[in-house]
Amino acid sequence: MAQLIKLQDYASRYTADPYRYPSRFIRLKQQNWKRMKQAWDKYKQDGPESMDMEMKEYMFNGDIPETELELKQYYLNGLLPFQFKWASRTLTEMSFLDRYYEKDSTLIYFLQRYPDTFLFMYEPIFKIKKAPVETDHLLIHPQGIYCISYMDLPDTDKLIAGDDRTWYQENDRIRSRMLSPLISLKRSSRIVRSILHAYEIDFPVKQIVLAPNHLISFEYEPYQTEYIGMEEYEDWFHKMRTYSSPLKSIQLKAVSALLSYTQITSVRRPEWEDDSMDSFMHD
Repeated sequence: MAQLIKLQDYASRYTADPYRYPSRFIRLKQQNWKRMKQAWDKYKQDGPESMDMEMKEYMFNGDIPETELELKQYYLNGLLPFQFKWASRTLTEMSFLDRYYEKDSTLIYFLQRYPDTFLFMYEPIFKIKKAPVETDHLLIHPQGIYCISYMDLPDTDKLIAGDDRTWYQENDRIRSRMLSPLISLKRSSRIVRSILHAYEIDFPVKQIVLAPNHLISFEYEPYQTEYIGMEEYEDWFHKMRTYSSPLKSIQLKAVSALLSYTQITSVRRPEWEDDSMDSFMHD
């Protein structure tokens, strides 16, 4: 499960301590998965009487997964509210979460399909010369930063890469013009590189047009750019999903630099609001 370290201009727990929270999330996720799996195994072996009512309601809310695969999906779904909480508040500040994001299929796709060591910024807003600038999604991989334009266009069979400014959508052999995703991707990568340069961080930055549901027709890929359409997606996704690496110090250094330039819109949290870490699934 990729970690949501920044959501637009929301306050983020990761901004408060970018070196601590990524590893803390991984540790808590593993500990609570082990606890849930043990409870599920005991339930499957010994039946409902093996768990007291409080534990049963906490672990499964009355809906017992039948297979381990269902259990894993149940667990990932249960982690989403926790991810949104960490991505919309610190210990002292909070942003008002737009409920749209809880059902945003693109956001959920990135959070649930990639490894824990992939750190994700969803449409982050940076403050550049005191002006807010919205960028494409940023995936901070242990080996580099991907600026991603995710494209899922209705009534479109094929995307045809044109020049830097114009692409084409094709459906039933009828073409229409569209703005090239490279426009925003180049702006995003320039901002990322300038921030890394300011902190003297040497970390690769790459541009990706990701369109799993469309064919992408192109003659060549521009420098440091990759087109991932329907034909390229499975191989690319398998390589990303099966990538195994711990968090890297330079990766966290890059995260810290990027977060320091992001815009934050928040209010002070109520002093009485509970921030207990006792229950990871409900924190």
